[in-house]
Amino acid sequence: MLVAAIDASTLTLSCALLELRGEAAEVLTTRTDRATGPGGGHGIRLPGALTDLLGALGRKVSDVEGFAVGLGPGSFTGLRIGLATWKGLAYANRRPIVGASSLAAMALEAAAGLPAGGEALLVPLLDARKGEVYAGFYRAHLDGVTAVRPEEALAPEAVAARVAGLGPAVGFGEGYAVYRDVLATGLPFLEGAPATPSGDAVGRLAAARLARASFDDQALFALEPHYVRKSEAEVKFPNGLP
Repeated sequence: MLVAAIDASTLTLSCALLELRGEAAEVLTTRTDRATGPGGGHGIRLPGALTDLLGALGRKVSDVEGFAVGLGPGSFTGLRIGLATWKGLAYANRRPIVGASSLAAMALEAAAGLPAGGEALLVPLLDARKGEVYAGFYRAHLDGVTAVRPEEALAPEAVAARVAGLGPAVGFGEGYAVYRDVLATGLPFLEGAPATPSGDAVGRLAAARLARASFDDQALFALEPHYVRKSEAEVKFPNGLP
């Protein structure tokens, strides 16, 4: 089963093609693009980033049998662009689509860097702007990662309180880099861990569900980004426009 996976939750756009054999996923190829400056957003790179990957393998969009997409949290605009593109392709080609947490994808990739037998709590962090980080709280196991607390947007000063009592914990990600001075006192940095979510990790997270899935237009229409916090418009106009 050929799967196209994407994460567009940050300024880094990550696409990947994976081959599923049962629930096992083999990464065939990946592409990473970093948005820079005005006019450099994900919208101008999609769906071209995918068709370029497919072309390099001598494949085309109609050969894709399943789609996996990172649902965030992260950039509202990036999430909408990535999800809309993947949903459009899945709908047009009558293929199943599955969403996965972008923070969980970071944790899955970081788990490979833990020492043998390591049981540290993995805390992926992305910059949420407005003085906050998007934080996830995951433990690794043989089949992947499991959340031990809900993902949330919070002040970096509050992260240490969230991991208190959960045993050794390590942090990583772009959000850690932004607030390193605040976070380092209570949350050691995990060297070699990803700064942003990758499409191939999203695909691996979605593999088991895609292997059992078939096209379902209602499930496709219901798939939405996981924003975690309210948009600026919702904050300013909680009851809608006057």
